[in-house]
Amino acid sequence: MRLVALRLSCFRNYAHAQISPSPRVNILLGANAQGKTNLLEAIYYLSAFRPLRPVREVDLIQWGAQEMRLAAQYESDGLTDDLQVRLQAQGKRTITLNEQPVARPSALVGRLSVVCFTASDLTIVRGEPADRRRFLDTEISMLSQRYLYSLAHYKRALEQRNNLLRAYLEGTATLESLPEWNAQVVKYGARLFQARRQFLERLNALAETTHHALTQSVERLQLQYLPGLPVRTPLPEKEEDWADALLSALHQSAGEELRRGTTLYGPHRDDFQILVQGYEARLFASQGQQRTCALSLRLSEVALVESIRNEPPIVLLDDVFSDLDPARRRSLVEYLTPRTQTFITCTDLSAFDEATLRDAALFEIQSGTVSRRA
Repeated sequence: MRLVALRLSCFRNYAHAQISPSPRVNILLGANAQGKTNLLEAIYYLSAFRPLRPVREVDLIQWGAQEMRLAAQYESDGLTDDLQVRLQAQGKRTITLNEQPVARPSALVGRLSVVCFTASDLTIVRGEPADRRRFLDTEISMLSQRYLYSLAHYKRALEQRNNLLRAYLEGTATLESLPEWNAQVVKYGARLFQARRQFLERLNALAETTHHALTQSVERLQLQYLPGLPVRTPLPEKEEDWADALLSALHQSAGEELRRGTTLYGPHRDDFQILVQGYEARLFASQGQQRTCALSLRLSEVALVESIRNEPPIVLLDDVFSDLDPARRRSLVEYLTPRTQTFITCTDLSAFDEATLRDAALFEIQSGTVSRRA
């Protein structure tokens, strides 16, 4: 996967910008608050069709403008596509692929394959279970349309089931439709359980190798899935086994759910542990170790995507060198350089060696303008 050209119009702090990046390393250099992350967000948006940061979609439009436009030309598997997005201030969005209108944006999610690391990824390691569930949902959705579809249907069924339980608790509804919502929660919940387990198993094998490389074989990283079900080992193997386990949990907790007015078991209660040398990184790792864990997860996705799609994704690294010592910085650059097209933001060039700088494309970002430097 390679981004050939990117054009922005009235996106964030960019009135107009255009870049033709290198197929390998691209360094985005500039002081803070100049627009480096915004440029990465433009690439990310063309992959996920949602903002990189937790804001409203219309907030992507430059202040005072009526619309923003993004366009990307990219190569994948020997073919070239032209993707364009137009978002108006009223919220209307138009997407075209090779000049043809796209009716369902969800069908294009992940087509421009991107793995993105930002400072907020530390929340995957040291944040709440909801942060780790968001990581799973975002990354698996980029790889699987079936997962994206099942996630949307599970959320809807769960919301309806919880509404019914609350209404019953308040005395304004009967439980006549509960079996219907149970069936929906179990059907789509089982799909999420199975997909998350498979994703974490594959990611775990890759993350262990990646973390070894980043830490010069000093540390061992492990991922352990904690499904939102009563404790049971071993974990179910098949989707139908997950369905049976979730249905059983719903029946066992029926009385407590009626007293509390909410669904107590399901993928919405999932979590996973990140262990370094057998200890939970959230509690015992240093900030540098936690950042390396987050990096290992993201870089392992590169290998995972490559194994699924037979080509590496584009890698976006925002402020990635903070809290990394020089040895880990070198290991990171060496890991990525021969494999992927990479975009790295930074405020100075001291973290890069001479060979990397010689081969990289260097873009200077200043107040929403981009210029290529020798």
